[in-house]
Amino acid sequence: MLRQAIKLLKSNKRGISTVIVVMLSLALLVTVVGNLVIWSYQMNEMDRERIQESITINSAKQTEKGIALEIKNNGPEGAQIVALWIVDSKNHERFEVDLFVNSGENAQFVLSDINLPESYTLIRIVTNKGNAAVLSS
Repeated sequence: MLRQAIKLLKSNKRGISTVIVVMLSLALLVTVVGNLVIWSYQMNEMDRERIQESITINSAKQTEKGIALEIKNNGPEGAQIVALWIVDSKNHERFEVDLFVNSGENAQFVLSDINLPESYTLIRIVTNKGNAAVLSS
């Protein structure tokens, strides 16, 4: 029976190219749809983590060493703070920060050799997931 099927396929060559095209198209379609589903799941997971992250700046004080910030993480997971901005009417300064705050933790952070401006000030911190907290004084 198998030999008869092989002979039939060898003798009738017109249908083989159509079968090959359909098989390759099906494989391509499964690959594209599979990658799209995986990418969508990863984006949803990143959005979920970003939405759950919640940080606040409780206070900012001038000390002898620099600016002392008290930061609270209200989210269920740790947050990594990567940048800090100090904005007043004359300046807009950005500082690189590498601070990790555990869930539910109050963290003290001191920026050395930096003075808070005396005029209206806006202090903003940003996490590696893109969330921000703002303190104005």
